[in-house]
Amino acid sequence: MDPADIAWLRSDAGVSACTEATALLDAGRSELAVLDTLRRAIHPEQTRAVLALIEGRRSAAGKFVDAGRLFFDRESAEQSTSETVARHTATRFAGVRRVADLGCGAGGDALALAHVAPVLAVDRDPVRLALLEANADVRGVGARIEVVESTIAELVLPGDVDAVWLDPARRDARGRTLDPEAWSPPLSDAVRIASRVSRAGIKVAPGIDHRVVPAGAEVEFISLGGSLVEAVIWLGAAVTARRRATVLPEGVTVAGAPDTGVTPVGPPGAYLYDLDPSVGRANLVDAVAPALEAWRIDETIAYLSGDEARESPFARRFRVAAWFPFGERRILDALREVGATRVEVMRRGSPVETNPLEVRLNRALAGTLAASEEPWTVALTRTSSEHIAIVCRRER
Repeated sequence: MDPADIAWLRSDAGVSACTEATALLDAGRSELAVLDTLRRAIHPEQTRAVLALIEGRRSAAGKFVDAGRLFFDRESAEQSTSETVARHTATRFAGVRRVADLGCGAGGDALALAHVAPVLAVDRDPVRLALLEANADVRGVGARIEVVESTIAELVLPGDVDAVWLDPARRDARGRTLDPEAWSPPLSDAVRIASRVSRAGIKVAPGIDHRVVPAGAEVEFISLGGSLVEAVIWLGAAVTARRRATVLPEGVTVAGAPDTGVTPVGPPGAYLYDLDPSVGRANLVDAVAPALEAWRIDETIAYLSGDEARESPFARRFRVAAWFPFGERRILDALREVGATRVEVMRRGSPVETNPLEVRLNRALAGTLAASEEPWTVALTRTSSEHIAIVCRRER
């Protein structure tokens, strides 16, 4: 798509063509058949734009509740921040005069930021800016967002911008890169830009090396639905702690200093606690363990264990049936002893590939699990001296 295509898609003719094509696809018509139908009434380039928009909306469906009304192509949808995450990070900018969203893309973050402050949305791609303008109008926040086509390096921030949200491009010609200095802009440049204002956030890869985080900054790791989806380096007045782990959509968070090893270490007890990935990446296991009355199984692994059944938004709880040094035959015997008919395998700190093992175990069990029944779980991990298997069942 180009900006002219997007302008046409927003017209009455474009909306009508998209509605017709969506209905045909939903009815089971092939993409080729839909193309043939549309070409009888509109230009071939417009038919391609319609299908690109529909594909983008379907890609965005898991991120935006109103994805069917918004404007994306597939790539911009895949790169957009989930609305749930964007609304969470936007709260840090409440009260600022104006926030610059640098590298705004199709507007996943800008739309959320517009609810807390006026937004200067900057991107070098005119197509992404056209998508953003369309999305801002759909959401009714067009008057709160000014778009500027520019590279981040060439941009001169207006004097009324006192906050920055910066999302460096983390891809090169070979795909995603974890090297912060290979991002565009490089992390060092992003920090310099962010340091010019009183409050800033830099979206970074969840696998960011803690050693590259500037002194005095905060790193927040954010999970959504149990998956680690985003990390943010906060600077200036946005800093609230050294480390923070946030679990969405529950909206709960824990913050503090990184782990120092104060949580005791011991063998598995009655319960296994599988910590949310945001907690492990933030190194905040020590902050979560006391509320669970739990200890570590290994000082380097984000599994906790305890003898009391505690509930926490930061952990899944499993009732332990048995644990022992890793051995596939022994695992199968233990599963049969508890009457397991199906099993799921998870791991932390184990070299064993979980998928092949899970297939072999389920084939050997060859049982049928009732739809309402939880499968048994085998957790592969290690203690300070050996690799172990924990046979358990999820309770929470």
